[in-house]
Amino acid sequence: MNYESINERTKDLILNIETYFNNQNNKIIYDKRNIIKIVDFENRKYVIKSFKTPHLLNKVVYRFFRESKAKRSYQNSIKLQNLHIHTPNPIGYIEFKSKLLFTKSFYISEFYNFDFEIRDVLADDKFENRDNILKEFIAFTYKLHQKKIYHIDYSAGNILIKKINAKFIFSLVDVNRMKFIDLDIDLIAKSLAKLTTNSRDNEYMLNEYSKLSNIDIDTLKNKFNIYFNQHQKYLKNKKRLKWQ
Repeated sequence: MNYESINERTKDLILNIETYFNNQNNKIIYDKRNIIKIVDFENRKYVIKSFKTPHLLNKVVYRFFRESKAKRSYQNSIKLQNLHIHTPNPIGYIEFKSKLLFTKSFYISEFYNFDFEIRDVLADDKFENRDNILKEFIAFTYKLHQKKIYHIDYSAGNILIKKINAKFIFSLVDVNRMKFIDLDIDLIAKSLAKLTTNSRDNEYMLNEYSKLSNIDIDTLKNKFNIYFNQHQKYLKNKKRLKWQ
């Protein structure tokens, strides 16, 4: 077993993670590849993410050669906050291992009471303040890239939004797959390619990004189309394989 806790107060939650996680009163907010639950602990709410148990080869890989997804989530969340990018406050992680195999891991963060996701905005043409939100969202995306943050899973369900007064606060989740590197135009286009299939919204967001970055709009669009088409092909193949 290996763990880190950001403070002593939550150490008991982490060390007894399975007991708290398996409580029947917990609210399940995601249950597919991984399982995410809201858990009460000492009159506060936390979010615990249980990562899917890896297959045999990856049990060896994660035991000896690669950091677990839970540990990377914790470390990347701290890095983001140090760069003044919002993400739900990290609390800790715990990994379970035998001498030869990695078995499972959990990541714990504070519950974040957000208002909506960028997915909700993109799905509704009549969403209140839609144009303003999308403009601010692209400014936020550009800010990420300027800070050398590449979120590999930068999809519409992983960007939370909370309105405070007249300002929209963007928050990143599912952060275990990130790189902190200079982004070239390929990574920029790739980052924008998983958000929506709506051509009008993509046109708007690319134009806004081009204005902020001074990247030639035609060059950006050409790169975007390559990665957009690649991603759609990947999703199509994934869906087909799932039903075979």
